[in-house]
Amino acid sequence: MIVHLNTEGQLSLAERDDFKRLHCEFAQPISHAPAVRQQLAGIAEIEGTEAAWIELDWMRRQAPPTVATWLHDLEQMLARAKLHGWVSPDGRRVRAHVIWAAPQTPAP
Repeated sequence: MIVHLNTEGQLSLAERDDFKRLHCEFAQPISHAPAVRQQLAGIAEIEGTEAAWIELDWMRRQAPPTVATWLHDLEQMLARAKLHGWVSPDGRRVRAHVIWAAPQTPAP
């Protein structure tokens, strides 16, 4: 799964049927981290520059309405993540690696 934040600040869950991996991809470079933090407010919190804690309630709301087993599969993925310490102690967030967009270089 990929938590994707586009340049317009719209957040989506891409590849949501891939329960074997989870990371965040931000269409902004790391120099835009303050703006990205604001755009993620209430959904995810960036930890340093390489990880984010994603609200599980938000992830659960991304369940496709036509896939009855999706929430079960998500919970199985989270159980595996918990074994690695990637679920917060209160069980409300999951930790994911962050990939930032490459910085834009001005044209010569």
